[in-house]
Amino acid sequence: MAEAASEIPEKFFGKYDLDRSENFDEFLAAKGVSWFVRQMIKLAKVSKVLAKNETPGKYNMENLTSKKNTLYHGWELGKTFEAEGLDGVAHKITFSFKDGVLSEHHIRLNDPEHSAETYYYTIENDQLVMKMVNNGITCRRWFKRSTGKK
Repeated sequence: MAEAASEIPEKFFGKYDLDRSENFDEFLAAKGVSWFVRQMIKLAKVSKVLAKNETPGKYNMENLTSKKNTLYHGWELGKTFEAEGLDGVAHKITFSFKDGVLSEHHIRLNDPEHSAETYYYTIENDQLVMKMVNNGITCRRWFKRSTGKK
């Protein structure tokens, strides 16, 4: 079994804009999201920013959407923190890095028994690729590295 890395490689840092998705509607449906809400989510512009924090060994992840932003600043790999998710409720969140994959694990505090989700990020062809699985449905979303200002 491989060791978890103590830091995130430089190639992950930057701003990324959503380019395309695979099985995203099916993934949301498997989570019980209504048709109307799925259409609204799919229309949202999404960007992700991953950066080193000013404090050594800490990081920032920002999810920027046309509807709501989540800003996770100052977290450390392997250490759980509480913050609001894109769904508007409080989550316990843990980031890890292992075998070239950055993972983001969420548990909603209002439903800890049924709400665990993990998002997996890799860099492929200078794109950030996000993978999610729910009820047997695997979804991938590709984010192009942004060349514009944050």
